[in-house]
Amino acid sequence: MNTVSKRDPIFENLQEIIRTRNIRIFFQPIISLKDGILLGYETLTKGPEGNILEDDTRLFSEAKRYGLVSDVENICRKNTLLKIEEIEEKQKLFINIDSSTPFNQGFLRKFKDDFNELILFSKDNVVMELTEKLSLSDQELFKTLLDFYMDQGCKVAIDNLRGEYNGLKTIPSICYGYIQLEQCLIHGVDKDHLKLSLLEAIVNFAQKIDFKVIAKGIETEQELKVLIDIGVDYGQGHFIAESAEDLVNDIEISQYINQNNSVKNNSLVGVVIGELIKRQVSVNLDTKTNKVIEMFEGDNYLQEIVVLDEKKPVGLLMKDKIFSRLGTRYGYSVFIDRSVSLIMDKNPLIVDDDTPIEEVSAQAMDRNIDNVYDCIIVTKDNKYLGVVSIKNLLDKFSKLKIEHAKNLNPLTNLPGNMMIEREVTEKISKDKVFSVLYIDLDNFKAYNDYYGYKKGDEVIGYTAGLLKEVVMHVGNKDDFVGHIGGDDFVIVTDPDKDEVISQSIIDIFELEIKKFFNERDRKQGYIVTKDRQGNICKTPLVSISIAIVSNKYREISSHLKVSDIAAEVKKRVKKMEGSNYQRDLRRS
Repeated sequence: MNTVSKRDPIFENLQEIIRTRNIRIFFQPIISLKDGILLGYETLTKGPEGNILEDDTRLFSEAKRYGLVSDVENICRKNTLLKIEEIEEKQKLFINIDSSTPFNQGFLRKFKDDFNELILFSKDNVVMELTEKLSLSDQELFKTLLDFYMDQGCKVAIDNLRGEYNGLKTIPSICYGYIQLEQCLIHGVDKDHLKLSLLEAIVNFAQKIDFKVIAKGIETEQELKVLIDIGVDYGQGHFIAESAEDLVNDIEISQYINQNNSVKNNSLVGVVIGELIKRQVSVNLDTKTNKVIEMFEGDNYLQEIVVLDEKKPVGLLMKDKIFSRLGTRYGYSVFIDRSVSLIMDKNPLIVDDDTPIEEVSAQAMDRNIDNVYDCIIVTKDNKYLGVVSIKNLLDKFSKLKIEHAKNLNPLTNLPGNMMIEREVTEKISKDKVFSVLYIDLDNFKAYNDYYGYKKGDEVIGYTAGLLKEVVMHVGNKDDFVGHIGGDDFVIVTDPDKDEVISQSIIDIFELEIKKFFNERDRKQGYIVTKDRQGNICKTPLVSISIAIVSNKYREISSHLKVSDIAAEVKKRVKKMEGSNYQRDLRRS
């Protein structure tokens, strides 16, 4: 310990904090950017409120100066573990240990003692954060800590990743965990193409080595949208939720994330897991293990058996895992003459038959690495229906993604005509009440001729983005946005939302479309063009027309009928000056 004056106020303050254990623990929520579900919390540290050592950086800096880092770190860990049992089952706790901590045998022993006190909280849900800086400065210590934490049953996260190659190359040595992206990589990513490219590369890299990516320090809606679009798994930061001493479970931003992903992914609607099932062998809960072994050995193609309690699935027996457990030293004698309930997987992935396959695929890939290739059990009304293998699921999903990509408009990345037709046809076939908004830009051809195709494409791209934004904010989670082609778009929604969506689109469009014109044209309110006969004419600025067609009050039997009605309504609304919407008022 450094020699200090007896009257050193910083040292005396630090000693008092240690003596009273007056270090506060804050919890910052980490949520899924796929479905808005709460993953868990990262623990953050603060000194006493109003104290000069309240800031954690200052607290640890002074503790390091006086050789008291271990004392401070021990208090942080103990205070964290005091609250750990308040966390719900399956939620994870991310614990960060300061890199200046002396990681000696004394530290490891105290950590193990504290960790062994956990009774109600699964150790598998504790994630220890190791900084990239440590992996670069002392790889031997990094490996020692990694092995130690994993021996205790913890997961591991690489924290403060900044993207340097030397840091990335140490990661594949870890069997499973998380990569946490430092705020410097996230800040302003919506405006920085270099950062965006780097993040996309890290996300692709993480997917290939079965890691989950956590973006830290998300501060704006624009940053969040980019992170969702490139496939980052989880996020945290001020825009997501502030850190607090009490655990926060209700995260308001979750609905926004769900809506954003719904608009992004709605092209696969209609393909459900029930279409892929095959009926597989099942046994009752009281079946003996030796009977199951006979079944596996008698059929080389049999890889899984579902365990039922009456008609409800309660467990899964995977052939390779069962044989592996029986092959251990005492496994055979312990299990062979006893019920399969002792050896089965009691928490297999079970989904309802009408669950979209993209949702099932995400759940399947989010499982522990030991279970990621297990089959998926499918039920209907909680009764066993069949199973789907991971191979069949991914094969079908890949084919759909290829089909999806082929049918996206290359300019706006929105679903094209085939998917629009499928969406409307599905609504009709399921007897659902719906509204279709046919959206068309007025005077766009004149604008395109006058300003050029590049500027025209910018207007089309802007319009597509506007439609998605409006649907996300005032529409429903499952609303559909499509691009027929050119300056024609479609939105499929519920009748109670069609007018509010239409009016919101018009209000914003009228305000923002002017930015695509030069100052002179904005002021005069028109552009000077030639008509088809070559005559000079004044063409108004681009406006937007919306024709609303609904089956709420009239029968519509096909998507072609929807198009015919929309064409009639569109003729009327386009005769009106400026931006307008109009609905079909005829009734059956």
